[in-house]
Amino acid sequence: MEYDNHSAWQRHAPWIIRLTLAVVLLLASGMLILLALSQTDKIADKSLLGLVFGSFVIFCAGFVFLLTSFGKMRLTWRAFMRSRGRFTKAEKMIMQERAKLARAQAAAAELARDLFEGNLRTQNPPWEVVLRNNEQAICTANANYARFYGSDVSYMHSSGFLMGHPTLVAAGVLAMALGNKARRSQAEAMAKEQWREQQLVLAVITNQRVICRRQDGAWVSFDYLAATSMDVDSATGTMILQFPSTEPLMLGGTGGLYAAVTAIWAVRGPQGLERHPGLAYLRTLEHNQLN
Repeated sequence: MEYDNHSAWQRHAPWIIRLTLAVVLLLASGMLILLALSQTDKIADKSLLGLVFGSFVIFCAGFVFLLTSFGKMRLTWRAFMRSRGRFTKAEKMIMQERAKLARAQAAAAELARDLFEGNLRTQNPPWEVVLRNNEQAICTANANYARFYGSDVSYMHSSGFLMGHPTLVAAGVLAMALGNKARRSQAEAMAKEQWREQQLVLAVITNQRVICRRQDGAWVSFDYLAATSMDVDSATGTMILQFPSTEPLMLGGTGGLYAAVTAIWAVRGPQGLERHPGLAYLRTLEHNQLN
């Protein structure tokens, strides 16, 4: 969280600097106004207008610095409270998610070490899953699941014949136009490509594929060798697989990390576990544990 690992000066400097600038600029704005009022009979109207405008610009800048200093004060205060063990509900949720990710990363690092050393410990998959010949279930875990694709979305276009006073007719036409524009914008946003079907699934990770049971009860299978690209980031706990004939798949969490480790091992072998850049964070964890 912001400022948690900063020194005292690094935490306080942002709001102190902004507040100082705000005070200086607001005072300068006030002095310019006083100067303009005292010189109304001695300077031209254009010069007086320039002083007033300059004072207004300086006042706006000072006001912006004042508002942002309050935001930085709040961040500093929250960092201080967290250092005393006092967390808000949202912060507690963030801490829980970070702890969950850390546990998943530690477990994935252990799996990577076992696969690298050849200590393959298979498991029995759920009864519903049918494995292929020479396919082995390595582990089962929950995963955050999502697919990336667009969608065809329609919207209702309002139109009509209006009668009455010209002002009322114009207002009605304007209201219909604004409504149509809002619905069109909403439909375009819903139709564009984005991560969809986001849900928690049960992932069965084998030496050939990852099999996911979605919330609707359907099982879907994704072969490692069928993928055209594999993007792994063990620091965030995500894996993205792209396929030539179906939508990209994203898996996260414990199941996503297990699938990433196993997929790299299945496709690249032990060398992949040792060198793949996406597993660098897990290798760092393993190195720290050994030391």
